[in-house]
Amino acid sequence: MVTFTDISIRIIKLTFKERFKLARLAQRSKVFRRIVHKLFFEGDDIQVLPRNETITLNARIDPPNTSILPSQVLMEMISKSKYIFKMDFCICRVSSNCKDYPHELGCLFLGKGAKRISRKVGRLISKEEAIKHVEECEKAGLVHIIGRNKIDTVWLNTGPKEELLSICNCCPCCCLWKMIPELPEELAKSITPMSGVKLEFIKENCIGCGSCLKKCFIKAIKIKNGKAQIDNRLCRCCGRCAMECENNAIRILADPDAIEQALGRVEPLVDVKAE
Repeated sequence: MVTFTDISIRIIKLTFKERFKLARLAQRSKVFRRIVHKLFFEGDDIQVLPRNETITLNARIDPPNTSILPSQVLMEMISKSKYIFKMDFCICRVSSNCKDYPHELGCLFLGKGAKRISRKVGRLISKEEAIKHVEECEKAGLVHIIGRNKIDTVWLNTGPKEELLSICNCCPCCCLWKMIPELPEELAKSITPMSGVKLEFIKENCIGCGSCLKKCFIKAIKIKNGKAQIDNRLCRCCGRCAMECENNAIRILADPDAIEQALGRVEPLVDVKAE
């Protein structure tokens, strides 16, 4: 029996490479922009979590070894969730035939809507399995994003957007991530850096080697006059550039209460404890 999700997957695979054209069309047409917002972005609030290895505290903290890990945001939400669904594959990497990152490391979905996802694409898992999955994604070099993403409720047919929290593990193939430069600002602004986090560029340390540029998912970095230039309008502070820079020219700074700030945004979006 062909399900709604089967049809959705076929459509995504057929149209995946056309998503940039659709984004540019939304730039040009106010009417199309409103339609896209209503269908796929309304009520979205998605945070990009920096890589754990890149975080520098933006204050002096005692004791000196006190630190934060952005993945704590995921762990906290997973620990509270009644239902956790793991996709058997990443629809973005499969659709783009990604050669660089594992296809089998798919999204996690939390909340009441997760139990409505077709078992053809994955299964409900335990909290321990979910944490292990997050750790495997980190080892593979993927970037976590977390939040309410209406498009997931549409293609997975899970019901109200308030009942599904998405945890995506992204590479450059991500459907939303690489679209940011092409999307109208009012749509792109639903995908933001983690609360309490910012990028710092130390120009005098930069030697213009271009290593950071190669790692940026959304081409927010250029080399000009022998120095990196970072477009803060595009940058989502994922930290991949900071990991690559051997000269400490790029740092990801986090407020001491960044975890609390991020959770303060995520928790009201979806009641993950709901039956």
